Amino acid sequence: MVCWAVSTVMTRQNTIPRVASAEKDELDATPIPALIPLWDMANHTEGVVTSSFNQETDRIESAAIRYFRKGEQIFIYYGARNNTNFMIHNGFVYPNNLVDSVAIRLGLSDADPLLIKRTQLLDTLNIPKNCELDVLPSPKYISPKLLGFVRVFNMSEEHLDHWLASDRCNDLLHLDCALETALEMKIWTFLKIRLTILLKSFTTSILDDEAIVDAHRKGQNKLGHNKVLVIQFRLTEKRILQDALEYVEQRTKP
Repeated sequence: MVCWAVSTVMTRQNTIPRVASAEKDELDATPIPALIPLWDMANHTEGVVTSSFNQETDRIESAAIRYFRKGEQIFIYYGARNNTNFMIHNGFVYPNNLVDSVAIRLGLSDADPLLIKRTQLLDTLNIPKNCELDVLPSPKYISPKLLGFVRVFNMSEEHLDHWLASDRCNDLLHLDCALETALEMKIWTFLKIRLTILLKSFTTSILDDEAIVDAHRKGQNKLGHNKVLVIQFRLTEKRILQDALEYVEQRTKP
């Protein structure tokens, strides 16, 4: 309980400017963490950041992102966070999170005879040789660095040599990068297999989870708050992976 309380307080910290000393009214460039309880009572919704620190009044000011009627709940935009961060640090899952993502772990094998060249090309793209990369919601599906990693991972030595000598390596992060048809097919097939494996690792389907959550809401099979939260989080991950898989399958069609 103590660990939970500490972690909760830590995630509620907001950095604000501070007065340098008692003798000076000038604000120090180094910010100080502060708790803002009233601000924390506002729940999250999609939008833009409308909060800032007013140095003249020495307070945080948060503007409404839309018109609110008297007695209506006020929402603010917490910032660009995926549901992993929302669940761990804020204790909820936002179902239609436009900046959500699912991280998948990928890496190069030390036994790969082309390890050095692949690593060099990945370094040029600022991608570690062992890392977690993001699958994204529609309409992006595959993040630039995930696409770049998979392209490098599937290249032949000839391809690697070509791109290592090129001054346009960053093109590998773009969807419309011109590559040989055979390599392109290999890349999307790799992603298709990887996404399929990830989805098969779940013991329940999207329909199963939707039925569980629906039954809970209707009072037919009440579950604990934490269990519902985990199922909702699992459901958002599955939907992102499933949508990405369907997109990748379209790319693998002749």
